[in-house]
Amino acid sequence: MKNLSAVLILSACLAQAQERDATVIIDVQTAGPEKLAAIKRISGVLWSIEFGSELLLGVTPSAQSRLQSLPGAQAGPGEVAREELLIRGHVCAHEVKIPTWAVVGGYELLRVPAALAHMQALVDPSLQLAPENGVFARAKSNEANPPAAMPVQRSTDSLVARVDAERWFQTMSTLSSFNRNSYSTQLFSARDWIRDRFVESKLTPSDFNFELSNITSCTPAPAPVTLPNIVGRKQGATLPDEWVVIGAHYDSRNASRCDGVLSAQPGANDNASGCAGVIELARVFANVTTQRSMLFMCFSGEEQGLVGSRRYVDALVASGDISKVKLMLNMDMIGFDPNGTNTARIESRTQFQTLINRFSSAAATYAPELAIITSINANSGSDHWYFLQAGVPAVVTWENGASVYPHYHKLTDLPQNMTGARALAGGILKMDTAVLADEVGLIESDLFADGFE
Repeated sequence: MKNLSAVLILSACLAQAQERDATVIIDVQTAGPEKLAAIKRISGVLWSIEFGSELLLGVTPSAQSRLQSLPGAQAGPGEVAREELLIRGHVCAHEVKIPTWAVVGGYELLRVPAALAHMQALVDPSLQLAPENGVFARAKSNEANPPAAMPVQRSTDSLVARVDAERWFQTMSTLSSFNRNSYSTQLFSARDWIRDRFVESKLTPSDFNFELSNITSCTPAPAPVTLPNIVGRKQGATLPDEWVVIGAHYDSRNASRCDGVLSAQPGANDNASGCAGVIELARVFANVTTQRSMLFMCFSGEEQGLVGSRRYVDALVASGDISKVKLMLNMDMIGFDPNGTNTARIESRTQFQTLINRFSSAAATYAPELAIITSINANSGSDHWYFLQAGVPAVVTWENGASVYPHYHKLTDLPQNMTGARALAGGILKMDTAVLADEVGLIESDLFADGFE
């Protein structure tokens, strides 16, 4: 062990002596593929990484001022070697083991000795190395051949029209009035309120209970508590044993995971917004018949490390029912748009690129107001993670990263601070509705029986 430590220390010292490059950041959200490629070819550019709306360039010192004069350009965060970079979604400041070096395109960048970067990425699934192809996340507007809009389907269009962004906002606002910390008794009141909304949407409700122990090293240690995931089931008419899961976490927190009822925990955007999205989608599908079963669920214990969704997936694996899950859609923070661009992310893994393309195409067809960013570099940051680990096609649809939200895990995470909430969430929910309509298989004979049209 001592020899290993000595090797690591020596490697770190050698890495710190590595030559670093100057950096420039350029806004490329609407650049287009040709202009983006041209920027990367400019003399003095040594390497580049796309982070959706922004491009990070490693450049020679002599080219830095010239590149900073380009439209939408600004000085980068400092000098760095590409091999020193690690990337993560977002972590609360008080929990950071490696400090954030910069935020680019809503993603956090860390700078560590190059010899340690690979080791850190291996031991911490929330951290990722700079991608070899230079694309961590890409704006749809910068794709050479983006998924195109498809012909509008009458049945899908009718369902999409049922999405009510104002109703979603009111649902989110009500949920944010509960203290939903995992150690608060009000979490159960929120559970009961969600159950009532599921019943209104003609779902069969149930609880999936699990034990939450002191996995976060709270001091003093709280007693273990049994927490519920609340599930609303819509039985499929012809394929009841094929499931589509629509999920989001409903627990919330502020700076501390452990303070229970000591302070208000509104969690309006994180994540009353996502759970309200689940409820809104349940309402959209309430009066239609589907071939596959739909399981609408709001997880708890997410803020303690995705515990609720992990325990649920563990149970499905143990019972053999994990093979029944054909798709998992997760929503986590869908209601903050600081720039009025309606920027939304679709994230999954490489093997599910086709699934990402389906969501992107659905946005082009039914929610063209969305500025889509896609990434196959999904990390462990939300409740789709353990579904992915189990091999389930899973995707998270959300805003452009927790790092852009100044009220993240604060007392001020309130509905009134969610800029652009209705437009962004409404677009995301319309996109999600369109994909779900195709995935669950609508039985159109009764689609308009409620007189919708």
